[in-house]
Amino acid sequence: MKRVDRRWGTVLAEVLPAGFVAGVTSFLADLLPAWGWPEVFSPSAPALAAVIACAAVLTLVRRRFTVLALLVATVLFGLFPATGVALAVVAHTAGTQGRKWPLFGVAALSPAAVVLLTQPAFRWQYVLVVIAVSTVSCLVLPALAGAMQAQQARLVVALRDRARLEERSRLAEEMHDQLGHRLSLITMFSGALEVAAEGKDPELRQAAGHVRSTAKLALEELRESLGILRPGGEPADPVETTDAAGSRADIADLVASSREAGLEVALDWRGNDLDGVRPPVRRAVHRVVREALTNVHKHAAGAAVTVVVDHGPELVKVAVRNSAERVDAERLPGTGRGLTGLRERVRLLGGVFSAGPDPEGGFAVTADLPLRADAPLTDEAVEARPGRVQSGLLLATGLAAVAALLLTTLAFVPPLAPADSEDPLASVRIGMTPAEVEEWFGPNEPSAQVAAQGHESPIPEDTYCLYAAAADPPDAETAAIFRFCFGDDGLVEKTWFEVPVPKEEQ
Repeated sequence: MKRVDRRWGTVLAEVLPAGFVAGVTSFLADLLPAWGWPEVFSPSAPALAAVIACAAVLTLVRRRFTVLALLVATVLFGLFPATGVALAVVAHTAGTQGRKWPLFGVAALSPAAVVLLTQPAFRWQYVLVVIAVSTVSCLVLPALAGAMQAQQARLVVALRDRARLEERSRLAEEMHDQLGHRLSLITMFSGALEVAAEGKDPELRQAAGHVRSTAKLALEELRESLGILRPGGEPADPVETTDAAGSRADIADLVASSREAGLEVALDWRGNDLDGVRPPVRRAVHRVVREALTNVHKHAAGAAVTVVVDHGPELVKVAVRNSAERVDAERLPGTGRGLTGLRERVRLLGGVFSAGPDPEGGFAVTADLPLRADAPLTDEAVEARPGRVQSGLLLATGLAAVAALLLTTLAFVPPLAPADSEDPLASVRIGMTPAEVEEWFGPNEPSAQVAAQGHESPIPEDTYCLYAAAADPPDAETAAIFRFCFGDDGLVEKTWFEVPVPKEEQ
């Protein structure tokens, strides 16, 4: 069941960004005609659907074909800037994978190159500025964010590995202390038996001698194998090496020590004492409570703390929760490896560990420790789920920010009006409705339609036309008239021509 859940989680993690990209691309596509983008940047409805589908597919395949997806996304962005969010997703993935800077250099220049190659006659300076600004928002910033996120992830993994190694070293030393103590007792008892059997039972004395020599050899091999494994020369806690570790009296002593240090702590012990529980579990209970109380002293000295130890039939549940109240005290430094070490210790015992903000406020450290020695190791996906959810939220927030930046770029760059373009008709495209054309040139002007008679080219069949006069200077000898002819599928022809201006009689 867990594998199925993880598989569905992975599918959703890929499908949801693709759906978001498709929706944002469709939304931004409606804005491009309003800013006078040329036809190559504003495809018709079937072509627009193909562009949106291509953007979604690039989002889905970005992890497996990162380089190809990045290059295709930059070309598509140069042709159709509404796909900027798709480019941001692919660039972020390329950044997290540690792609080399030459690839991003080529990708950053590609959109501008596409503009220059596809629209040489268009007023490319305008589009080039918008593309350059949008490239920074949709390519450079996401790639840098991905690279920094990957670097942070590598540092976190390194710290976790270091903490795990230290915790395993502590566990190895504890095993050395416990087994060494037992082997020393065996050596002592067998030596006493050997002395007692001297002159009475030669076979018993010989057997006792074998036991003593074997135990001594085992102790020496144990010391050679484990060595002095305490990291950093940290002193061992004497309580951890005794049978009292993790008992009710031991936990009560930890709570009492915290009270004497000024912490408000309450102990809630449920069930029997842990006298009969295997030593690794009891030592883990001791370490969890001690580390959690230490963190409260460091980071929330004014908070109320509750320590709960529940000895059930199959699990020992430990929970240390503190409220959100704090005092104005200086925050003490910490290594940041204590909780990671606890997580590794609990995992090796087959338990489940969690540490994070408490839904009711404050902070909570919990551990479920199995009583059986043959409990399986916990699935690490359980610990990874909160991180996956957090990564998904960060990705959604980042995509929303990129969409906002792209929209802001379009909103604050002045629209490309017909008077600002070498081609006055660049703001309209084939397929537009009469209402969309009228947003640029106004309603039909009967006077312009009358003036066009005798000077215009033949009107296409099965169409009707709208006429608009250009704002020419009053002393001009000719006037420009725009004609837009519409059929069943919208605008089918756009043209303009000049007519002579009648001179006023003196």
